[in-house]
Amino acid sequence: MLSTTQPTKTHPIDSDPLKTDYAFINWVRLIAMFSIVMVHCLTFPAPPASTPINQLLAFPTANLMTNGQAAAILTLEQCMRFGTLHFFIVAGFLIGKTLKDGSAISYFRRRLTTIAYPFLIAFGLYYLKSLGFNIAKGEFGSLADFSSYAVDKLIVSLLDTPYWFIPTYFFSLAILLACRPYLARAWFGWILVAVNLLYAVNVYTGWLAARHNYALFGFLFYLWLGYIIGSTDAVMKSRAYISTKALAGLTIALFGFALLEIYILFNARSGDPVNSLRLSNQLFAIALFFLLTRVNYLHKLPFLHPRTESFGIYLYHMFFVIVLGRAIDLIPQMRAFTYQADYSGLTLVILSLLRGLLIYTLTLLFVKAIATSRWRWLIGLRAGKPA
Repeated sequence: MLSTTQPTKTHPIDSDPLKTDYAFINWVRLIAMFSIVMVHCLTFPAPPASTPINQLLAFPTANLMTNGQAAAILTLEQCMRFGTLHFFIVAGFLIGKTLKDGSAISYFRRRLTTIAYPFLIAFGLYYLKSLGFNIAKGEFGSLADFSSYAVDKLIVSLLDTPYWFIPTYFFSLAILLACRPYLARAWFGWILVAVNLLYAVNVYTGWLAARHNYALFGFLFYLWLGYIIGSTDAVMKSRAYISTKALAGLTIALFGFALLEIYILFNARSGDPVNSLRLSNQLFAIALFFLLTRVNYLHKLPFLHPRTESFGIYLYHMFFVIVLGRAIDLIPQMRAFTYQADYSGLTLVILSLLRGLLIYTLTLLFVKAIATSRWRWLIGLRAGKPA
């Protein structure tokens, strides 16, 4: 998701990557970004019209489905519930490889320059789009109504959409860099593990806001984990401890554990049974990360460039999600491509996959067009004459 400079050479499946070549990171980026787009394209029923704006995205829509529909769509969602964790690991990995003896303040400033401006523009456009749409519909009877909606919409847009990632990333990065002298200490790692275990328990207890995008400290562990992986060559060393086949088996087993936890939370009428910080999902995501570093098919997809395209896809894919949603609302013939109460679970899975592929493809084409123009800085690429 975050743009960085690094070698782009690729390797065949299970080959030994050179220490100076992080091609597997681009493969992880690609899979993680697609998973994030897919999560935002899943075919769920719409919340009731009376649902307050600040509860729309947190509404437990799976509870409105039949058991068969919910089982199918939540299983598909679990398949995709690793992307955010992987991007934090990737960001930490690159810190571990590139920071070395450099200044932490300079590194943070470079990240701000590369990421913050494109983010603020994309987020601002997304927010203003929402305000403009409701103004055009004439939904505000007074300035007070508009002001109240504008504040609520700002909070929702920042916390309950994919745009929550960047503020959380910078918050975690600031803490990680401030604690730089202690990052290799075991006690520091155990503190972060304890924090994440607290969030894993909180999924059941609700002591804190349960949704993962409100877990401000929940992703610091993954940034740190990536840093440790990058600074200790853990990807290479892991091969001596577990074979690829055994790692694949472990990943599948943890995926099954994650499905079981979804089943438990769904039956308990949890508002977020697929929370990314469930213990089972955290373990699944870590195992899958190591597996993806060994099983790399990026060399078969030469038209994809995750290092330069992932951030732009993250920033703008929700615009295409909204356009598709509006088209479905306005064109009766397209309503067959949204949730219907009589659809089977398999039908909803197929529709979700088709929507995800369409949104990813459209956003990718848009990002490729921007990358070849003078506006490439809008997606985190260096300004100047495009290559």
